[in-house]
Amino acid sequence: MKFIERLFGKKQEKEESHSAIFEFRELTSIVTDESEKQEEKLKPIVADHYDSIKEVLEEIDVLRKELLEAEPIENVSKRGEKLGDSNRDNVANNLKLINDKLKVPEDKSPLDASEFYKEAKSILKTVLDNTNRSLMYIKALYPQEHQKINQGLAELEDALDGLYSSIMQGIKRLEGLKMVASDVEEVKRIEEEMDSSAKKIQELHSRYDSAKEKLSRADSRLTELENSEEFEKARQLKDEIKTVELEIADIEVETKRLFTPLSKAISRMEKQDNSERCVLSPDNRAILNSIKEKPADAIEQNIDPFLSELTNRIESGELGLKDQMCEKALKQIEVLNDEKTISSLIEHRKEHLEEKDELLDELNSLSIYQEKEDIEKEIEKYNKSMKDVNNDIDSESKHLYNLKDEIEKKKSDLLSNTRDVFGEETEIKYNELT
Repeated sequence: MKFIERLFGKKQEKEESHSAIFEFRELTSIVTDESEKQEEKLKPIVADHYDSIKEVLEEIDVLRKELLEAEPIENVSKRGEKLGDSNRDNVANNLKLINDKLKVPEDKSPLDASEFYKEAKSILKTVLDNTNRSLMYIKALYPQEHQKINQGLAELEDALDGLYSSIMQGIKRLEGLKMVASDVEEVKRIEEEMDSSAKKIQELHSRYDSAKEKLSRADSRLTELENSEEFEKARQLKDEIKTVELEIADIEVETKRLFTPLSKAISRMEKQDNSERCVLSPDNRAILNSIKEKPADAIEQNIDPFLSELTNRIESGELGLKDQMCEKALKQIEVLNDEKTISSLIEHRKEHLEEKDELLDELNSLSIYQEKEDIEKEIEKYNKSMKDVNNDIDSESKHLYNLKDEIEKKKSDLLSNTRDVFGEETEIKYNELT
């Protein structure tokens, strides 16, 4: 702090460069102290200039009243007097505008004084722009008042400029301190966001590790389950079911082959039925459809009426088959009429279907597959969770990387602004967490 006291205590040291190292955590307090000192140093100066400005404003108001009460010089034409009066009113109104709008602040804050200066200069410029021509007109009628008003406006401008010039350096310093304070707060904000991001990444890693551990346990349970006797039994049952299903499929293929030589004849029967050339009975139409879609089910029905009609229509030539095909079809109908052949197929298929149902019932009675399904769902859930958490970690890591880049830039701005205020050799010391 001795350096700061020297810096503000002696005006001649202002342009000197001093070496100072500021602790970042103390910088806000230092800036606040120096801002308060600078303001207290400037307030008396502001107060003195405010007094001068008030005096000039009061004088301008007196000049306005004197202008309104003044008599024009002698030997002025009526037209000149009328023109002078209207312009006199314009000047007076604009002088009143100065007193109405230009209110000297009660607070002696240097920053408020700077804003007051800018506003006052703007008002004064507007008045001068509005009264330049009118002042020229009244000069011929009220030369003394014209001279006093010009002088009063010039004194007001000088007083305003004197205010700003006396606090300009101090204002720049206050603005510099304000920038430093803003940079400090921004660095703190980014630090807090970085800390929050780092904690979030840590939490995400914990979630990932937790899901990974649960996944490992689920994999172990699945392996243990698949190596169990019950699971082996279930596997054997499934193999047996597949074997039975193949045997059922073989019987169904064999059954389908029984109707293959009749496919042409059956197809023509269907076309004639659809065109209503020779309509089938509902029962025979149902059997025809069953033969086409699932022959193994068809032979379990009474197909004799259908085969009888088919024989008659082949022999009558209604189906338009060639002799060789007719002969082949009729022989196959004889095979289908062989009750022993058909019964054997039906019986074997029925036995295998019953066996399959028994095996399925036994398999379904085992809880092992439901357990396996449940574990596999757990594994899927943990894999998805790990993937989602991994994506979140990547996203948050990128965010943290960007914050690190951002804080380095902001620290650079802070150092630059701090050196502008406290000297080119100033340094800022950060703690380990910054």
